[in-house]
Amino acid sequence: MILAAGLGTRLRPLTDIVPKPLVPVANQPLIRYTLALLERAGVREAAINLHHLGEQIRSELGERAGRIALTYSPEREILGTGGGVVRMRHFLEGGTFLLLNGDVLSAVDLSAALDFHRCRGFAATMVVRPLPAGAGYTALEADEADRMVGFKDLRVEARGRRSACMFCGIHVLEPEVFDFLPDSGFACINDRAYRAMLGRGLEIGACPYDGPWFDLGTVERYLDANLAALSGQAALGCGFPELDADGVLIAPDARIAPSARLGPRVAVGEDCVIEQDAWLEDSVIWPHTRIRAGSRLQRAVAAGDLRVGPVGQERRDPS
Repeated sequence: MILAAGLGTRLRPLTDIVPKPLVPVANQPLIRYTLALLERAGVREAAINLHHLGEQIRSELGERAGRIALTYSPEREILGTGGGVVRMRHFLEGGTFLLLNGDVLSAVDLSAALDFHRCRGFAATMVVRPLPAGAGYTALEADEADRMVGFKDLRVEARGRRSACMFCGIHVLEPEVFDFLPDSGFACINDRAYRAMLGRGLEIGACPYDGPWFDLGTVERYLDANLAALSGQAALGCGFPELDADGVLIAPDARIAPSARLGPRVAVGEDCVIEQDAWLEDSVIWPHTRIRAGSRLQRAVAAGDLRVGPVGQERRDPS
C-alpha cells in the first residue's frame, strides 16, 4: 500500500496544483518511482489511499501501473497512516505486506527488506538510515541486532550498542499490526501501533539502508532531489532517463528557442515552450509551462505561471 492522501502543506504552493505524489522528478511523477520499486520486487497488487486532489492520481495511473493492478481507497477525511491501513484491512491482511510513504524517493531494495523481515521473524520492520547530524527528522535508535530499541520517548533493552537512525518511509508489516490499531477513525501507525507493540514485547526490525534517499517535503528538498537526479548523484534505476553532459532533460515535445540557454541541471517537461534568450539553470520546468523571452530562472520551479524560488518565494509570471 502506498500512502498518498496527505495535504503536502510544506510543499505549497506547488501542491495547490497537484498532489505531492504527482510532483515531477526528472519529468516523471514521484509516485511512478515508488511503483517501479514495487514492480521490481515482484509486487502485483497495490492499494493507494487518496484525499487531497486524489482524482488526479487516479487519472494519472488508471487501473494498472506496469504489471501492478491498482486499488484506490478514497478518504473523505484523512485517516492517518494507521487509519488508512485499517480501512484497507480486507486487502492487506492475507499476509506480510509493504507500506510506503508516497512522498519520498529512494532506491531501497524491497525484496531485500522483505527477506530481512521474514528471516528475523519480526512483527514489523522499519527501513532506516543513519541520522545526519543536525537533521530535523525524528531520532530513533537501533541496536546491534537490528532491532528498534528507541522510539521517541520509549526505550527498550538493547542488545549491544545503540545507534541513532531515522525512518525512510517504508514499513514491512505482519497482519498482527491490526490488533494494535483502532477499528476505525484516525490513527498513526508509529505512535499507536508501534508503541503498543514494543510495550507488549514484540520486536520491530530496523532494516539498514544507506543508498540515495530524498524527502520531498519542502520546495528546497524537492529541488535538491531533482538536481541530484539530474547531476547523476541519485542512482535510482527504475528506468531513469538518460541525461546529457550538463544534466539537462528535455521532454520530446518541448519547444526550445535556439538562443535559449539551458543548464546545468534543468528538467523541461512535456508541452513546454522556452522562448528566445531565456536562461535556465538548476531549475525544474513543469509540463505545459511557457518561459518567456529573456527570462532568467536559477534554482527555481516553474509551474504554469507560478514561479517558486530558492526559499519558497512565490510569484506569478505576467501574462
